[in-house]
Amino acid sequence: MTSQTTSPVGIYWKPGVWDLARSAYLADLDTDADSPGSFVGWLAQALELYARRSPQQRAELAAAGEKHPALVSVTRKSFNKKHDLPAATIEAVEDALVADRQELGRMLARSVFAQEAVIVAAEEARRRLGRELPPPPQKLSNRPPRRRPAR
Repeated sequence: MTSQTTSPVGIYWKPGVWDLARSAYLADLDTDADSPGSFVGWLAQALELYARRSPQQRAELAAAGEKHPALVSVTRKSFNKKHDLPAATIEAVEDALVADRQELGRMLARSVFAQEAVIVAAEEARRRLGRELPPPPQKLSNRPPRRRPAR
């Protein structure tokens, strides 16, 4: 892996979306050979893939995900967590936020954008897995083992 500049970015997580992100990351370790081996890498990839979509595509996906179960309030409180994201990821997200505002009048906070990106990425992970996502772990290990590809 090449060295790249990262910056700390705070994301305000709804507990259900945080759990969904960790579950999707674990599922992708076993079903997506191109999935990053770290959670922050998975998150950066989800943000970049979402940012590459058009403002119209993002608006349609956001509308479809508005009622996602992960958004439902639970007894746990939402929280802010710092993630060291690649500068290129942050730039792609900011460009997408500006495009959404200019083209559709959608004013989104970075955390809402991240939430939308995670819901879309998690749905894609669930499709690849072919069943519901596994429960989220209590704590993610830094570099969990991956399933070895079939030979």
